[in-house]
Amino acid sequence: MDRCVFCQITKGKIPAQIIYQDDKTIAFLDNQPKSAGHTLVIPKSHFATIFDTPDDWLCALASTVQIVAKLINKALSPDGLNICQNNGAIAGQTIDHIHFHIIPHYQKHPPINKKDFLALVKKINQ
Repeated sequence: MDRCVFCQITKGKIPAQIIYQDDKTIAFLDNQPKSAGHTLVIPKSHFATIFDTPDDWLCALASTVQIVAKLINKALSPDGLNICQNNGAIAGQTIDHIHFHIIPHYQKHPPINKKDFLALVKKINQ
């Protein structure tokens, strides 16, 4: 999909702060984070919703979500985190490419500063 922002990220046409990737999936920091470490996990192939995503791709996504959640938990020590996935505009899906949000939560909210994204990536990948 030439117009899909996430497809362009997987092809390296749009820069992203990548946390993790394998042959089927990629995880990167959200460009409009809800909290420090807010990460998106997407497949490298285009599927619009969970209903369109083949089982093997969904399993790969789930595995990557768990890997990245563990990385975030270890590196950033949040007090909790949400994992969510929206299907359709009415449900809050703003980009028509299946993706999971991993959103850490903190008792004391650390400031979100985009210039600190690279430092977050390095901390998570240690």
